[in-house]
Amino acid sequence: MQQIIIHNLPIKPFKGGIAMARPKKVIDATLAEKAEAALKDLPNSMVCVRLKAIGSCARYPITLVSAIFKTDRTTLWRWIKRFASQGISGLVDEPKGHKTRKLGVEQQQQVAAWLEENRNSQGEPVFWTLPKLMLAIETEFGVSLGKTATWDLVRHLGFRQKVPRPHHAKADKQAQESFKKNP
Repeated sequence: MQQIIIHNLPIKPFKGGIAMARPKKVIDATLAEKAEAALKDLPNSMVCVRLKAIGSCARYPITLVSAIFKTDRTTLWRWIKRFASQGISGLVDEPKGHKTRKLGVEQQQQVAAWLEENRNSQGEPVFWTLPKLMLAIETEFGVSLGKTATWDLVRHLGFRQKVPRPHHAKADKQAQESFKKNP
């Protein structure tokens, strides 16, 4: 007997034709029809591809479908389960990237005003430190920020840390004054 290749996959022939695995009972005809109908209504291409793969699983073995769509079988199973439980929203990729900031734009502007004016929310003069700013944000907005997050917020708002001019611990002030050209 000769080996048959379908979609770059070797299929073993048998006496009556091609031996293919029986489609799994995880997906039934109604779920496949639902996937086909939803496919026509969507502009999102990845969701469309996933819906097409789910619809194909009702007619073909999952191994063959996963090979055609160049994905793993477990990924295909995951798509099927998510579509069965959540519908189309289960096939949409979750947003990637950084978390959103805990403080809104207006709250950030208010913190920037505090830092600019060196005053707190009650208008009292304050020499801001990170712990003081963390406490003020928590009492005013009810949002708890850590030290690193507060520092990132300060840098995001365009402020820098006030640092005194460095001086050496063993420096001799009198020798420095006598060394200057214009005292």
